[in-house]
Order: sequence, then structure tokens, then C-alpha cells
Amino acid sequence: MQNIGDEIACLLLELPQREIGGELPDFDELVAISRYCREKGIRLQMDGARLFEVLPYYQKSAAEVCALFDSVYVSFYKGIGGLAGAVLAGDEGFAKEAAVWKRRHGGDLISLYPYILSADYYFERRKDRFPAYYEQAKELAGYYNGCRGVTTRPLVPVSNMFHVHLPLPKEQLEPVFLAVCEETGVGLTQTIRAIGETSSCYEVSVGDNYGKIPSEVLQQAFRALDAKLQELLGR
Repeated sequence: MQNIGDEIACLLLELPQREIGGELPDFDELVAISRYCREKGIRLQMDGARLFEVLPYYQKSAAEVCALFDSVYVSFYKGIGGLAGAVLAGDEGFAKEAAVWKRRHGGDLISLYPYILSADYYFERRKDRFPAYYEQAKELAGYYNGCRGVTTRPLVPVSNMFHVHLPLPKEQLEPVFLAVCEETGVGLTQTIRAIGETSSCYEVSVGDNYGKIPSEVLQQAFRALDAKLQELLGR
């Protein structure tokens, strides 16, 4: 950013960075970016759609993270699990102007019902569960990385989300995951995305359902996955 010749008016940071497996910059780096932007008069916007998911890794409060930014967007339907909706926060002047532009872009709804009810319900239900989700995500990534040819990005998750990468085409993997589900009752993914002709990946997001799976059943599912991948990869 410092080497860009043109002047920058606004910088947006996504936390966590979904397209690269939910990776995060160090908190000290966030502080440095925030300080630089304020020195240069650059507005700093956080696309913190999964804000509460990153707090366990940073070991910071939402207020401490948000204080580094001029404006913050947080989803009510991702980790929180509401029907839809989000909150956009900033100072009073920003909020008033944002409301005008929301209407200009057709963002006003005739009613916030039932979205606001589900957002409020699930926020209260899940806002304190993200440390548990984070620990479970690290455990789950360990199971994946113990399978033949499988790697996660990041290797150790920094939130309750990560990506799973496999060195096989989607067409070969879909029957494998279907068979694991039929044998063990554990569905590891709904969708597999092709990356070129010889590799694939998918996203994992840990929530309430993970803790409902008995440990021995989960381990059985990964033993089955490992065995089937070993047959395909010949290792």
C-alpha cells in the first residue's frame, strides 16, 4: 500500500480473509496499518463479516479490534446464523450518510421483520461460543491433516473457518465423500470445488453441529477417508 503511486481515499480489510482460508494478519500489523491510514487521512473500513470468529485468535475484545477502523461491517447470517442482515457501524456522521446511500442503492426493506428477530435471537445464543468453535476447528484441521494427501489452509486455523485442499479432481472425490457419509453418518462437506484438473478444495466452518458428533464416530469417518484416499493416491 505504501508503494502505490496514486493517493488512496479508502482501504478495506476483510477479517478473516475468506478466499485464502480465513487467514489473518497479526494484530500488531493491524495496528500499524491503522496508524498509517490515520496519518495519511485514509479511511479504513473493516469487512469483519465474521468479526466474532476472529476474537479468540487475537485475544482481544470486539471493541479493541473495531477501534482500529473508521467503519465496520458485521454479518448477522454467517457465524451468528440469523436469516439475513448485517450491522454497519461508524461515527454519527458516517452512519447518517451511509443510510442515505443505502436507500439510493435500493437497500431499504419494507420491513426488518423477521430478520431482526432471528439476528437478535442467534446473536445472544452464539456470541460467547466462538472460542469453543475455534478450538474445535483446530482439532478438526488436525484430523484432516492426518489424512493422505490432505492439507488445510491455514495449517492451524486462526478462526473457526479454514479450507481443505486435496490432490485429486472433484469427480474422483465426490464418490469418496459420499461413501464416507453412507458408512459413518458423517457428512464432511456439501460442495467440492475444482482447482484445475488435478486438485480440489472446499471450505469448512465449525458451528454448533460439530460438538454433537461423538468423538469415536468422527475418528471413524476420518479413518475411512484416509483409507479411501490411500487407495486413490497409491501411498
